Amino acid sequence: MVSTNRQLHKGAVGYLELIFQSISFTAPAIAVTATMTGAAAFAYGALPLTYVLALLGVLSAGFVVYAFSKKVASSGGYYRYIERGFGPRMGGFGGWVYMLYTVIGATPFIYFETALAAQYGLGILGINVPSWSWYPIGIVVALAALGLAYSGIKNSLRYSVYTGAIEMVLLLVVAFLILAKSNNPFDFAVFTPKYSPTGWQGVALGLVFSFTSLAGWGSMTFLGSEARSAHVNIRRGVIVTILVLGLFFLFMSYAMTIGWGPANMSSYSGNFLPGLILALRDGGMVIAAVMFLFIVNSGFVDTLAIINAGSRDMYTMAKDGMLIDKLSETHPKHKSPHISLITNTIIGLVIFTFTGWYFGAFNGFIITGLWTGTGTIIDHILINTSLPLYFRKLKELKMSYVLVPLVATVIYLFALYGSFLSVNTLVLIGVGFMVVWLVAGAVIYLFKKGIKVSLEEGEEI
Repeated sequence: MVSTNRQLHKGAVGYLELIFQSISFTAPAIAVTATMTGAAAFAYGALPLTYVLALLGVLSAGFVVYAFSKKVASSGGYYRYIERGFGPRMGGFGGWVYMLYTVIGATPFIYFETALAAQYGLGILGINVPSWSWYPIGIVVALAALGLAYSGIKNSLRYSVYTGAIEMVLLLVVAFLILAKSNNPFDFAVFTPKYSPTGWQGVALGLVFSFTSLAGWGSMTFLGSEARSAHVNIRRGVIVTILVLGLFFLFMSYAMTIGWGPANMSSYSGNFLPGLILALRDGGMVIAAVMFLFIVNSGFVDTLAIINAGSRDMYTMAKDGMLIDKLSETHPKHKSPHISLITNTIIGLVIFTFTGWYFGAFNGFIITGLWTGTGTIIDHILINTSLPLYFRKLKELKMSYVLVPLVATVIYLFALYGSFLSVNTLVLIGVGFMVVWLVAGAVIYLFKKGIKVSLEEGEEI
């Protein structure tokens, strides 16, 4: 029997809240107006093509999560999927990789992204702020998100549902305004490498950032212990979320590319918030000001979603003896994994502070973005490989459990290859740390003692 101070809030999360946990993790407003610039920096006018490929890859990966969720619904999410197929030691390594993705990468990454979006956005609206303002903005976002997540999963997801729905409607309105005022709203060559100066190489590099902007669709799996009818709702929720987000981002990338001009996309990534510039140009000051508020809020709810998922990864690993036991404690009243939440936030703030002040805020954003993108790619490759191994153990292996994950893995490997096509100092620094982190994880879980995998009641069917 699991101790009450190590139990999450059972049945607290409904179907819509599961979906918005994943939607919030992608932060639609901030991803559309800011993160897309990373993909556009390499793919240029072929930006929409990168989202076509990303959608195919994510759908293939979504099938893997769909299949796993028929049997497994856990607060461990991806960690548990990998552990079920490969066994405890490789599972521990998979959870360690997810920490690279969320705790080490995505947490400081979203602090940077939200702070820079606020800083640049105010500048676009004609309000100048000090160059150092990124730092206090990031700290406020971090502490506010910690406070709401600490108060319980219900509170954080309820907020995400309300603001997230308005955010997506607002973005669609802006996209239609942009297309309506465009001289040529129909240019389907953007779905080919025609506008990429380096052809498919640029598309491959752009795909890395497209995956990053779509990353988080599977974060609802980490609410498996708190969701009602988890095995059914996670399975349905993953597919609905991927389709909604994939088509949404595909349409928004098309609108942004057409609005800026497919042949002019070389200047798109030179602006941190080109989407807000287009909103101001085609929608006016009122629309742009409202959009700015939702951009900042988008970063805030993304922070919530990231630490919700990352803390539950650590919480479940700690219960299984993979991390220090203290991380498995939950708050006696709120039933949140409060020690893991605090730890996640502290680590994120330390990395945010060091990389931001040492390399500069924008370069810190790039470095942590590399960890986020490559971390999710590696973890999904492990999950894809784990699926057929798991169902072979159950003697329920189907050919689709081999072929579809293989397709997903090939696309993710293509994106991983793209991660290292542009070699510069920042990439070398990011890769160097990442290699140290992965090697350390491999060594730790090869020799780890005291592993005691213990599934909760109803966690596996």
